[in-house]
Amino acid sequence: MKIAFLSTFALDANISLINALKHNSDVYFFTEALYEIFNFLDKKKLTKTISKGTEVDQLERFRDLIDLDKTFVIKGTRNSNVIKKLYISYQIHQCLKEIKPDVIIIDNNMLTYFVSTIALRKKMLLVVHDPFLHSGENLFIDRVLRKIHFSLIKQKMLLNENQKNEFIAHYNYNSKDIHTSFLSVYDFLNYFKTKEFVVSDNFNILFFGRISPYKGIKFLLDAFVEILSTKKYPNMTLTIAGSGNFDFEIESYRQHPEIKILNQYIYPENLANLIFNSSVVVCPYIDATQSGVVMSAYAFKKPVIATNVGGLPEMVKDRSTGIIIEPQNSEAIKNTILELYNNSCLLQTMSQNIEKLYFSGEKSWTSSANRFIEALENIK
Repeated sequence: MKIAFLSTFALDANISLINALKHNSDVYFFTEALYEIFNFLDKKKLTKTISKGTEVDQLERFRDLIDLDKTFVIKGTRNSNVIKKLYISYQIHQCLKEIKPDVIIIDNNMLTYFVSTIALRKKMLLVVHDPFLHSGENLFIDRVLRKIHFSLIKQKMLLNENQKNEFIAHYNYNSKDIHTSFLSVYDFLNYFKTKEFVVSDNFNILFFGRISPYKGIKFLLDAFVEILSTKKYPNMTLTIAGSGNFDFEIESYRQHPEIKILNQYIYPENLANLIFNSSVVVCPYIDATQSGVVMSAYAFKKPVIATNVGGLPEMVKDRSTGIIIEPQNSEAIKNTILELYNNSCLLQTMSQNIEKLYFSGEKSWTSSANRFIEALENIK
């Protein structure tokens, strides 16, 4: 089967998925260099509108995972520049006509591949990362493009099982057209190791990812400040790392030396070090779908505290690979952090469970890719 994979995100999950798919299929990969935060590619370094993967130095480290001769990087432009965006979309479509894929996986609702979406929609499987838009991120342009793509592409893939029935009911879809798979570990982070990591003796709590209202960061900060008030845990620290605007005042939290707030874009090299040095990762989300944060934590076998929202309980097996708590509950966050602090054996067992389940078990990329193949067989 010849597959074209059309992405605007991509290096985190997609290169591992493509690596699994290419064992039984011929995979051509397109990704767009637009915002570096999406896929760590600097578009200023691109000299062509569409460059071969072999011409992009930043992809060289991933040669073992993706075929660079079958990889294409698009020098992106914003959706607001509609004419240029559609012209680039036309150029991409010409490339696809030469490749002649049997099926197409598309993971976005952008204008980047719009010409191909119109012309080749019957060959497409749309990966729906967010079955429902997040709180505070329901932008008009997102709604419009989602609606167009949802109407054009019949076959859809969700990345968690929990929201499938609600998604089908909400949009009145035929259940035969809605498929599910899952994310596995973001092992791309291991390819960013550039130096020996420094191991800390502290119990380090880590939140990382884009700063947004739906992430529930304030509940985590309040929980940690309450722990600090007891003055019983001098070796406990909290790091909040990510770019974006806080929807609450954070200066009072900065006054605590045990709290480190890195309100900036976190490059993969630094992110890998932060996760490696963490004891536990916390996802205190108010709402969610699935989470690349969880899969990034699992790449270093770090347990995750996550809230019972969206597909998170599917990704974090309670008391096995982490702990599930109720959302918007600082007390629950505090109690869970202290439980893990006082039980190093439980932390170690969870780490071992992550390795068994996600590196070689039923939640591996091979298992995820098999679900994609099953869905694509419906299109051929």
